[in-house]
Amino acid sequence: MAKDTLKSLSHQVIYQVYPRNHSNAGTFAGIVADMDRIKDLGVDILYLLPIHPIGKAARKGILGSPYSIKDYRAINPELGTKDDFKVLISEAHKRELKVMMDLVMNHTSRDHEWIQTKPEYYYLNNEDKMGNKVGDWSDIQDLDFDHLPLWDEMIDMLKEWVELGVDGFRCDVAPFVPIDFWLKARDEINKLNPDHIWLAESVHKEFLKHMRDEGFLCHSDGEMYAAFDVCYDYDIFQEAEDYFKGKKPLSAFIDRLQLQDMIYPMNYLKARAYENHDVARLMQQTKNDVYKTKNWVAAIFGLKGMAFLYAGIEALTDRLPNLFDKDPVDWSKIDTEFTEQLKNLIQIKKLPITSEYTKYRVIDDGLNILHIEYQKNEEKLIFLCNVGQVRDDVKIDFPSGEYNNLFNNKKIRVDDGFIRLSKYPIILHK
Repeated sequence: MAKDTLKSLSHQVIYQVYPRNHSNAGTFAGIVADMDRIKDLGVDILYLLPIHPIGKAARKGILGSPYSIKDYRAINPELGTKDDFKVLISEAHKRELKVMMDLVMNHTSRDHEWIQTKPEYYYLNNEDKMGNKVGDWSDIQDLDFDHLPLWDEMIDMLKEWVELGVDGFRCDVAPFVPIDFWLKARDEINKLNPDHIWLAESVHKEFLKHMRDEGFLCHSDGEMYAAFDVCYDYDIFQEAEDYFKGKKPLSAFIDRLQLQDMIYPMNYLKARAYENHDVARLMQQTKNDVYKTKNWVAAIFGLKGMAFLYAGIEALTDRLPNLFDKDPVDWSKIDTEFTEQLKNLIQIKKLPITSEYTKYRVIDDGLNILHIEYQKNEEKLIFLCNVGQVRDDVKIDFPSGEYNNLFNNKKIRVDDGFIRLSKYPIILHK
């Protein structure tokens, strides 16, 4: 956690948008046309997948991966022009939405102009040939950050986007890039905007170990927090994936959640992104169980850190848009009931206790649920996320009486310190 990270980020909700597939048009204008609806959800940060021109060499799919960057300073013409992007930023700011760009600093496309003009910028393999460190990333070439002039080039590029009005960067596979670079970049950008938000796509712990075993630089989340405000939750994703596949009990995932509170800085923030452009939709992972999905979404908001939504979740779809081709979200299938519940969750995330707590716990009740508690003096906020659809009672430290379930505004009773689990998430505040 960077020393100057703002506590208020705990209340911020990220809304991830894939510009190509957010609308049938697949343009910045298509996003602007949907911005009032996005703002009405109550989210704070509009995070856009990479918006740069895409390489053609070794392209994946028909339209290519947005993570194969041909020009860091330009806009993919399929999305619009730089002026169109300025309009998007302006319209977002009018609605008090921040705009976060996806930056891919580890590699470029195989036909980036630097391949010819500045080959010294690139990583060379054991055969002294340009390549990449991850075999299936076949459409890119890795950069070599041992070459210090590359640092100045990259930081100058970052400044250009900040001066255009961008409010934050989500940095792709950030652990592959030296932490000293990120520290320098943060210091330089802070001179332009001290409130700029830095989100690191940190990596699965198993992948980190593999890359280190191969002899490559790969920083841990603990290291990344020196320069970044927020890290991805990939350090515990394997346990979540194992739970969904029935390989491990939920208790293994809860154990990892508890461990995060012991190994990271006290004010660490995680982006709780349990579905995104790289991860299957929650509806797919729960085998299209609406109630299990809603409980997992509630956990996204209950767990310490920043809530992260991938556009289209409002439709409770199990379809993950194709990364390499045109595959727009079907917005005609928005679930109106769930949308209202999402709005409730977003408002719960704004409660001061989610950043000002004196005690935060993820409790293992021995049941197939995620039990999350915040406490500040006598104030308490409790999430009971019934991800396993258990029919049982749970002990909570609430007086007997009737309470409002903040998830759906239904009444629910506590009797003698016990509450009966519901198929819906239960969220209580007193």
